[in-house]
Amino acid sequence: MTKDELQKLTDNLNKELIEIDKELSDIASENPLVRGDFEVKVQDMGPTQEDAAQEAGELDRNQALVDSLERRRKEIVDTLEKIKAGSYGKCETCSADIGLARLKAISVASLCISCAQKSKI
Repeated sequence: MTKDELQKLTDNLNKELIEIDKELSDIASENPLVRGDFEVKVQDMGPTQEDAAQEAGELDRNQALVDSLERRRKEIVDTLEKIKAGSYGKCETCSADIGLARLKAISVASLCISCAQKSKI
């Protein structure tokens, strides 16, 4: 991967991180005790059981979204740390180079194709 390709990838990851943080701030508050952990903002339940049920459903959907965004955020942060450390593109299992095509397709890939296939078995 060339320096320009790596810089473009870094820029794209940073942009996505900003978007994730914005989305998280709309529906959750960061846990002050655990960095990178977010808690869904809870709104007052409505006065009727129907309102309360609707709010509970929305809370469940928001929690699922927060969980997904937290996972993606962690993948991006970990990848940016690898780029800074100079270890980006190395398989975490076997230390082989992760193919450029794979990194272009899945920028946060931490396993080469061979190890990824083995881990799915």
